[in-house]
Amino acid sequence: MTLDRLATQASLHVQDKEDYPESWISIGQLRDDVLREEHSLRKREALWNKVKKVVEMNANVRSSQRESRSGEISRVWEWIGAVAGLESGERRRKSGRVSWGVFDDKSSPVSGTDGGPEMVQAKYQDPRPIY
Repeated sequence: MTLDRLATQASLHVQDKEDYPESWISIGQLRDDVLREEHSLRKREALWNKVKKVVEMNANVRSSQRESRSGEISRVWEWIGAVAGLESGERRRKSGRVSWGVFDDKSSPVSGTDGGPEMVQAKYQDPRPIY
């Protein structure tokens, strides 16, 4: 779960640097997020020590100290491996919401029956003769 969160943060940062200005996550914030269901301090510490060993041995993660936008200096993990979705050219759309208005079962903006201009689809005719 921790490695997935780091990879997701890196992917979001690459796709939209305005909304996700940091490519890294503070270790303390990540710990509190991942272990939010565990309330026993002993179990939390034992689990987090195991997670730290796995994550810090991973070649795709860089550990460092960074200063946040609020000026707080903390230890962070940053995903430096391949970023999911970007190798295939896939990108997240900037705005994901579109309003087409209200349509009933028989009308849609694609079918041309929404009262707007009618769409005419012509069949493709190959200019070369068929032998």
